[in-house]
Amino acid sequence: MTKADYKWLDEHKLFMYASQHITKEERQELYNIYNRITGEKKKPNGCGRCLRTTLNHLKQYYEKHDITKSL
Repeated sequence: MTKADYKWLDEHKLFMYASQHITKEERQELYNIYNRITGEKKKPNGCGRCLRTTLNHLKQYYEKHDITKSL
């Protein structure tokens, strides 16, 4: 995870911890970060369950990421 990815997730962490309205641009950025981390090529498709699964995976990466190592 890059510092920029971590920073973006940190600024938008409520998406991972609470139900929030997510704009189309924010959803695309979440998937972009997810794809960079995992190497997958997921695309937003309007499926709420798919988005929640992606957010849960990002949450795990976010919580495991030790920001002090990347600084």
